[in-house]
Amino acid sequence: MQDVDKLEKGIEAVQKLVKVGEAVMKDGKVDMSDLSQLPALYEAGSEAVKAFKEAKEMLAEAKDIDSVEAIKLITKLFN
Repeated sequence: MQDVDKLEKGIEAVQKLVKVGEAVMKDGKVDMSDLSQLPALYEAGSEAVKAFKEAKEMLAEAKDIDSVEAIKLITKLFN
């Protein structure tokens, strides 16, 4: 059994990107007022790139998920 820490980091990175996207689209458009979100977008994007550079390890973790790890990932995904 392999730990799912890399999968968790991938989930967290995607969640941060979604959060920035929601903040940008809060008013329904992308314009100059959204420049304040640029640092958060850069940080979230950097974390996503860093997390997904370990894609091979993530796939190895995904192939070896047991029920406890699956519940852990699903909980992280929806919280």
